[in-house]
Amino acid sequence: MSQSSLVLVTGISGYLGAHVVDQLVRQGYRVRGTVRSAKLSASQEAFKLYGDAIEVIAFDDLVKGSYTDALKSVDSVIHVAAPLIGPRGYSCGSPRGSLNILRQTEEAGIKNFVLTSSIVTYGNLTKDHGRVLTDDDWYGITREEVVNNKDVDGWTVYCAGKALAEKAVWEFAEKHPNIEITAINPSFFYGPFAPGHKAPHEGTAFNPNTISTMGIDVRDVARALVAGLQSPPTAKVGRKRIMLTSERFQPSELVELVVSQRPQLAGRVNEKLKAAPDNLKPVADNSRLKEVLGLEATPWQKTVLDSADAIVQLEEEWKTRGAPI
Repeated sequence: MSQSSLVLVTGISGYLGAHVVDQLVRQGYRVRGTVRSAKLSASQEAFKLYGDAIEVIAFDDLVKGSYTDALKSVDSVIHVAAPLIGPRGYSCGSPRGSLNILRQTEEAGIKNFVLTSSIVTYGNLTKDHGRVLTDDDWYGITREEVVNNKDVDGWTVYCAGKALAEKAVWEFAEKHPNIEITAINPSFFYGPFAPGHKAPHEGTAFNPNTISTMGIDVRDVARALVAGLQSPPTAKVGRKRIMLTSERFQPSELVELVVSQRPQLAGRVNEKLKAAPDNLKPVADNSRLKEVLGLEATPWQKTVLDSADAIVQLEEEWKTRGAPI
């Protein structure tokens, strides 16, 4: 596929979607990106820096909407967006949203489809301590178990929705071998915002309690999604279900890194991290990232420091607008 090809990317207004656009344009692709109607004007303004390389269009109904116009003249699709529905409905809406665009992509004769999935599809990350996760592992819960359990928590619903959506995609792939499908399954991602991305406004709180030591650089996720467009055929490398995570680190190592490399931030390190127990989460087999896509994960140290620098820069921007920090 020529790198001057037109790629449809869903959900480009988000943290990851904006990085996907940046990677595509840098590599010479043309982009048609979808955003919700409420974000159309702001997104068109934000992506002006890419000039004629990108077209931003509104698309609201991921589950039932028609992609006929969005797919015109498109050579490949990268699906990043997720449906905005109630917590309990996510386990139903997520699979339907993925299948809606996949079916229409295949019917349009487009041969490449790259799905943004998640490492949570491989298993229960809070319980499978020490186990090595592989491409054959799945999060073991059914839609019925989610829908019929009134006490189910939001995290379980999210994990189930992601797993069910990806399973549905692979079931479709088995029946339609004419379309090349790649699923990119990142762990929790960090890193700076993409160029031109509309960063959070002042007053938006970053939750200091959501750090995961099973992480990946958001720029790696974007690179992997774009690399999926040029990945070897399934007939050669097998099912392209690619796990993305960097080397595991311990909370204490993160603290030591920030204190030593950014001493001016030492007093702002979350105290809970200093006393956090060692990470006991599953071990991820990342080998397919290099075998299939020819990529390697960014060292976690660089990701952490770049993230810290980006947040400090964002705070400086807020200060120039008179916001209290």
